[in-house]
Amino acid sequence: MIKHIFCDLDGTLYNNGISDEDMKAINEIEKEGVKFHIATGRVFKHAYKMVNDKFNLNGYYICENGSFIYDRNKNLIFKEPLDDLLVKKLLNRFSSDKAYIYLKYNGNVILSGGEDIFEHYDKDYILDGEFIKRDSFDNLVGNVGIISDDMDELKRIEYYYKSEFGHICDIYLSGPYTLNILPNHVSKIHGIEKICEIYNVSLDEIATMGDSPNDICMLKNIKYSFAMEKGSQIVKNEAEYTVKSVAEGIEYIKKINRAE
Repeated sequence: MIKHIFCDLDGTLYNNGISDEDMKAINEIEKEGVKFHIATGRVFKHAYKMVNDKFNLNGYYICENGSFIYDRNKNLIFKEPLDDLLVKKLLNRFSSDKAYIYLKYNGNVILSGGEDIFEHYDKDYILDGEFIKRDSFDNLVGNVGIISDDMDELKRIEYYYKSEFGHICDIYLSGPYTLNILPNHVSKIHGIEKICEIYNVSLDEIATMGDSPNDICMLKNIKYSFAMEKGSQIVKNEAEYTVKSVAEGIEYIKKINRAE
């Protein structure tokens, strides 16, 4: 029986807002005793606002791709940020006149530039071109990101960083404008495992939903995993089911639970 759902935000649950259909489906499945959780690359304050503008989440927020986990009352229950030494190495290797570095730092997004590009993603950020030159980040960086509106440049940077840091970092395109870099022991699936420990449930008792490469880790090898139909093919290849919406995925989950 599926007892918990872990759902990505952008492109999965959130598409210029959360649809009434998805919200209704979430409320209905929670009435049947299934907990609904968020697993996102966003910082907590962004994720919380996106969700609570529409409904009150009963589950947890896995944020910054697993670096931080919060409960519904905004309490931080787990954190595993990047080590400052690794952050400095990543920043020092960056070189591009078509892309910009940004950091998810202490719950905020700090841009070194490219705010016109980032605003496709969110308008809540701090623009500070000098921030990345700091000697210390107090071990509060959850993710290092790179933003560009030139996909060829992002792919070049992705290839370079994988060749230099692929043995210790996961490096992937998380959207049409962004590249994410984080340690390979931090991910959405590791965050999910933490929450499964809290509830004493196995991965066979959960469902996961996503649409982007940073969701693959929580779709791959999960018995009840759902990829969005409009997601990239490499993501759909790793999921057990392909659906048009979160609501459609929840309908599958209801049928699975009734059958069991």
